[in-house]
Amino acid sequence: MRTPVGTIILLSVAVLLYAAMMGNLADAPGSDAFGRGLALAYAAILGAVLWVVLAATLIVAGVKGRMPLWAAIGLVVLLPLSCVAVWKAGDAVGRGDSSALLIPALLPPLFALYALWARLPALHGMLRPGLVSAIVGVMIVLLAATPFVAAYRAAQPDPERDARLAAAANAQEEEQARERKAVREREEAEFASLGPESPLEDYLIYLHSQTYSDRALTGIRKLRNLQADGIAMLQKGRLLDLWELKELGFEPTPELCQAYGEALTGAAGRVSKTQSNYLGTAIELESQLPNIKWLIANRCDLRQPLGVLATNLRAVADSSRITGFADTLDGLSR
Repeated sequence: MRTPVGTIILLSVAVLLYAAMMGNLADAPGSDAFGRGLALAYAAILGAVLWVVLAATLIVAGVKGRMPLWAAIGLVVLLPLSCVAVWKAGDAVGRGDSSALLIPALLPPLFALYALWARLPALHGMLRPGLVSAIVGVMIVLLAATPFVAAYRAAQPDPERDARLAAAANAQEEEQARERKAVREREEAEFASLGPESPLEDYLIYLHSQTYSDRALTGIRKLRNLQADGIAMLQKGRLLDLWELKELGFEPTPELCQAYGEALTGAAGRVSKTQSNYLGTAIELESQLPNIKWLIANRCDLRQPLGVLATNLRAVADSSRITGFADTLDGLSR
């Protein structure tokens, strides 16, 4: 007997698609709404391709192997029906019914094993065609019908079930509300612990919060080590964390000017096509114009870093915005 190479290849592809589909279905319940929808969509697409491969496998088995005529006619109906059943089972899995995973887990192996059996007529002496086809057919019918029956039952009025589901939803909502409250209380306690002796970095994380931004700005202006902390951050290259020095309460001292110039030079070096996000860096540095203008107005000499940045901007410019930014820097350096 010749080795059924075509069937083996098709079944190998089916196994890969099956594993990918089941992986997405298994991951769906533990994801958020967006992740769950994405996982179910991938699973549906993979399932459709898997069923096409199973159909090809069964066709090869029927042509090159041996299959009862009535079984082949039944498969024409059962194969697409079972595909729809798997999609419905996937929806049930997404709603939290983990038992529905049995439908997509069992149906593809049944089709694959039946195709392999039909492709190897040598097995028919031990496993009679009529009996095997009938058993496999009944199992497929039962599995494929299960999601439809479950959907029908779910659509019927059931006050007890509805009350149970409503109670579960309310309990989940209350738990989420408690978690949100605990998070707010923890954040409030952490913010309340800040004071004039706190590091600047501890305040900066609250600047972009709708709840704390105004209080954070007030607290930053009262920091005793504001100037030293800001200079230390600039020396570490954290230029973009200091969005507007004047508003934060800094003094335009020579030390701040020097630290800012060195940080700006370092940032300008990242505006290069050798860097993956050079355009993003260029656009981010545009937000530093208020700092640059304020420091220059207070006799800070930034000609060297501005010249480097303007040159690098022109080298990577792909729009009038970048070129205009470079022109502005040239004007400021003069």
